[in-house]
This record gives sequence, structure tokens and C-alpha cells, in this order.
Amino acid sequence: MILLERYSLGFLLPGIILCFACIEKVPEIKKTIEIPELGLVLNYEGWIYEEYDPNRDSSDSSRSKNKREPQNDKHVKVMFYLFEPEQNKGSEIRTNINFVSEPIPVKYSKATLEDYVASISGLYSNIYKEYEILSVPQKCSFGKEKCIFFESKFVLPNSTEKQQIRTLQWIFFKEGYVYIFTGTLPELEFSEKNKKILNTIQTLTEKI
Repeated sequence: MILLERYSLGFLLPGIILCFACIEKVPEIKKTIEIPELGLVLNYEGWIYEEYDPNRDSSDSSRSKNKREPQNDKHVKVMFYLFEPEQNKGSEIRTNINFVSEPIPVKYSKATLEDYVASISGLYSNIYKEYEILSVPQKCSFGKEKCIFFESKFVLPNSTEKQQIRTLQWIFFKEGYVYIFTGTLPELEFSEKNKKILNTIQTLTEKI
């Protein structure tokens, strides 16, 4: 079953977008972001917080960190990015974590997290060169919210040197929506940056 085929492409694509059309936030002493959709709080120490907004001039940095404005995309909504402070000069992408959401169509309301992973992995394997899942999907939880985690790898589309990209994804279902955290990094940076992504996601705690 190809679950959410017309929608799912947006979940992996945000991770390979560079900084274009993003709004960098003024650094704050307390680097946490509330995620009311999941009732969680994330500590993003060591990252640059940015929000994706295709309709606003990227030179405008006047918005508050916690203010999220509606986007034109009817399905996939990019909630925010966390970027590495500096990009590796030898890479075509910048290591990042992004958080996106989309509504689940009613006809797929009975689907499980395992169904979803099977669906998008099948879809991506037909779109991205050499796409493969590298780990058995694992169930996990943050506070009361359950999710599924897996790693995958593919070749960056249109890359000049056939650059391999690694992704780490945490997928949540809640109240008719799917929410996904995706850590994206060049394969060459995996041994160096993998733990940073994992440690950042592990800071997810229930909002007090």
C-alpha cells in the first residue's frame, strides 16, 4: 500500500533544502522551543533556529522565535529547522534537523506507524537514487507520545559528486496528523554529527 503517496514527498525534501527562504532567529540564552502539537519541549543548544517562510523576505528577522505564521502549502507544513552554525565547505548541504507535519487523509486513519514507514520507504526508493533503510524501525516514546525511528541513506539529487545523504527520522501520529523530526547530514559527516542529532532529539521532554 502506498500510504499518503501524494503528500509524503515533502517530509524528506525539507532536509536537503539549504538556508534559502529561512528566517534566522536572534540567539537567546535559553535555547528551548515548545512543540504544543506534541506537548513537548526541545532543547536546541548548539544549533541555529530558523523558520521556513517562502512568502517573506529572508532579510526580515523581526518575528518572535515562538511565532509560527501560516504557510501556503496545503499539506506539508515545515514547523522549523535547526541548522549547524557552519556548513562543511566540502558539502552541498548543511547538517540540520527539521520538524514538519501534515494531516492524515481520512481513508488512511487506520494506518499504523509501521504502515507509514513501509509506504514512504517504498515511495522514496522509486524517487531517490540508491535509497535504502539502514536500520530496523524501532518504537520509542517521548513523554506520553509514542513514535517510530529509523535511519536511511540516498544519493543527493543533482549533486555534482554523487553525494550520499544520511537521514534519521522520528515519526509521530497524533489526532489525525503525522509529525516528523528528520535529521539530515552528509554521509561523510555521519560519525562526527550523528551523536549531536541523537542527543538533541533525546532532550524532548513533556511540557511542565
